[in-house]
Amino acid sequence: MTNLVRLALMLVMMSYQNFVAQEKTTLIVEFERIKNTSGSLYIGVFEKENFLKTSVMGKSIAVNGSTHTVEFENLDFGVYAISVFQDLNANNTMDMESNGMPLEPWAMSGNPNPYAAPYWEDVKFNFDENKKTVKLKI
Repeated sequence: MTNLVRLALMLVMMSYQNFVAQEKTTLIVEFERIKNTSGSLYIGVFEKENFLKTSVMGKSIAVNGSTHTVEFENLDFGVYAISVFQDLNANNTMDMESNGMPLEPWAMSGNPNPYAAPYWEDVKFNFDENKKTVKLKI
């Protein structure tokens, strides 16, 4: 009888582990009121260590309207920042003035100062739920 109870407990624990492992996370990024409806959006999800250097996840999409939604699936829980720019001239890079000011539309999570280099503390957010939506305006 004891062996039967142990076997039943093991099966329940294994089933629970499989259920938890199958749970997916999704970060949804919604873009609203895109003024220029051409070009491409380049979206990056960054961690503090490689902020604006190497993204944890990234996507690019063609802009063909004033609103778009992008999903990043299976993102680990953590602290992240989102950075996006709209490539209007199809050169796959964010064009800048000689003083470092962007020449193409951009947005970031949080509340960055539009006239200064972004600081991690201003743009970070907690991704701590299975499905989270971040809305950005370009």
